Amino acid sequence: MKSRAALLTEYGKPLSMGDIEIPDPVGEAVILKVEGAGVCRTDLRIWRGVEARPGFKLPIVLGHENAGRVYAVGDSVVGLKEGDPVIVYATWGDLSCRYCREGRYSLCKNQVIPGQNTNGGFSEYMYVPSYRWLVKLGSLSPKDAAPLADAGTTSMGAVRSAIPYFSKHSDALVLLNGIGGLAIYLIQILKSLFNVTVVAISRKEEHRELARKLGADYAIELKELEDLVKRVRPEGASVAIDLVGTPESVSTLTSALSPGGATVVVGMEGRKVEAVNFDLVVWDKAIVGSNYGTINDLNDVVKLTEAGKVRSIITQYSLDDVNSALSSLDSGEVSSRLVITPK
Repeated sequence: MKSRAALLTEYGKPLSMGDIEIPDPVGEAVILKVEGAGVCRTDLRIWRGVEARPGFKLPIVLGHENAGRVYAVGDSVVGLKEGDPVIVYATWGDLSCRYCREGRYSLCKNQVIPGQNTNGGFSEYMYVPSYRWLVKLGSLSPKDAAPLADAGTTSMGAVRSAIPYFSKHSDALVLLNGIGGLAIYLIQILKSLFNVTVVAISRKEEHRELARKLGADYAIELKELEDLVKRVRPEGASVAIDLVGTPESVSTLTSALSPGGATVVVGMEGRKVEAVNFDLVVWDKAIVGSNYGTINDLNDVVKLTEAGKVRSIITQYSLDDVNSALSSLDSGEVSSRLVITPK
């Protein structure tokens, strides 16, 4: 069947509308009628040509935050029927390596990611090779839920990476640097599940105000961090989650940690990270990378959202306006998640 889609045909050039062929679903495969496809900074990097997965080739349909309704299923699909609202887990492992056997599909060397090395969700319909990569949405709207496929799941994964460093502190102080699409979920997850003090850090007042509304206890600029930590928890913060990932941000956050603390790096805006070696070794600090999350993380953040403990803040664009969405995200002024709605 044909599907109208936004195609990346040349790096740095506007996406062009065209038709792609969607294979018939056989075996475990599912065809999804897309109702929401999130726009992520990874899409911008792919569009620029600075990030490509093995097997990537042009033309390609971007979009790895995808949700919609089941349109057709193969004859081996279990537990799904036409019309079911679902969200797509965004890293498809080969199901044979040691990491896949542990459910850590984002570490699989042969992973396939929609919108990165196979066609994604900036399209009316999407082919998913197995129902195993789908999570039912229950009462959630696919349009509102779409960002949970990456932003929500990545946030939950980062929180799980951070838990060992703050769970032993009754007065845990968590630093969160970079208030944007991911921080929307991180703040809500942290405040709904744990008794922690959250410090949101951003250079923009409108982003700091959003963080306060979402439950952050403090919202400051990075240059204010040292004084605030001395006042609130003099021994240092328990953990920092860096959604920016530049040498300056990682170094500053790590210096504000208590002994035995960690900076969990999620953002990749810089090409490298830095920290004072003496600080790391003598005070037993760590810098930890956190990439995406598990299907259980996706399922858990879906449940939190259904329970009203987490909510999405989205700005909606039509499929024809996809280039405007990319431009808006590229401006750096966006604090919501942008979602393409093909229909």
